[in-house]
Amino acid sequence: MTNSRMRAVAPLLALTIALGLGACGSETEEPGTDSPSESATQPPADDEETSSDDAKETLVPEEPIEEDKPTAGSSVELPTNEVPDDVIAKDEVQAAITDLAKAQSVEPEAVTVAGYFAVTWSDGSLGCPKPGMSYTMALVDGHLLVLEVDGEQFSYHAGAKPDFNFCADPKLPSDLGAGGASTS
Repeated sequence: MTNSRMRAVAPLLALTIALGLGACGSETEEPGTDSPSESATQPPADDEETSSDDAKETLVPEEPIEEDKPTAGSSVELPTNEVPDDVIAKDEVQAAITDLAKAQSVEPEAVTVAGYFAVTWSDGSLGCPKPGMSYTMALVDGHLLVLEVDGEQFSYHAGAKPDFNFCADPKLPSDLGAGGASTS
């Protein structure tokens, strides 16, 4: 570019950048209000009264979500049924048993398979949605595995891939009555 052309483009570029930066800002800021940093550092004057109408919503960042670890039983009543030995012998069921035994610091023999159901999960969360995550809204065929240690139940979920994952807060599918301990 030539110098004269650069001089002509420079003000337009500066204006574009200024407008772009001006559009950046907090979603909670409204025109004419103090910025969050100003209002957070200046306490209200003694003669000012604060009311709930004047209160601004404070956004607190969520704590990072650690992977669910099977350290506590489910708060949901989990279904149980008789589970055939050939289902218990499946590699994916044995892997879930080993996972729970390790998390509970017990031998795998202390883990009981209390239920196994062929289910249809209502979405891609496989009955274990995590806050802030989006999931496919398609029905997903899978399985629910209920394990037990010392009378405490633990929910493990799987989709089309037979890999079970622990679910601390399970959302049970509606088709449990038709499920049963299938060997599929």
